[in-house]
Amino acid sequence: MSDLINPSLVRLDVDLGSDKDAVIRGLAAILGDAGRTGDVERVATDVLAREGKSPTGLPGGIALPHARTAGVEQPTVAFARLVPPVVFGEAHGPADLAILITAPMTGDATHLQMLTKLARALVKPAFIHALRAARTPDDAVDEILAVLEPAR
Repeated sequence: MSDLINPSLVRLDVDLGSDKDAVIRGLAAILGDAGRTGDVERVATDVLAREGKSPTGLPGGIALPHARTAGVEQPTVAFARLVPPVVFGEAHGPADLAILITAPMTGDATHLQMLTKLARALVKPAFIHALRAARTPDDAVDEILAVLEPAR
């Protein structure tokens, strides 16, 4: 899984827009900038469609948008620490941490495994604190990979 995320897929203290649609489009653009998709619009459309079914805002200022999409050929994670925070679900308030998970339409269960591992980690204060305290994209990558690939 080591190709899941790298520093080119991380943005710290970034303004990706004032609403979740803009943030999701911004996260999809990060995938495009990193060479992880040739179809940023497809990724954004698929993630927004998934978001429309059930908002991915979580308690504690976290958003976990995700989707299977024909816009990627390999599972990919992008991370943004948002300034200002953006509401992803009214019940949980604004999110300052956004983790996008994408997986190919024809992929295996990797998408759900990543989602499960990250969801479990995001209830742990130490993990959330580490993401908020990351000084560099490498720091954030290390924290996320420690959750997704604990044996590495």
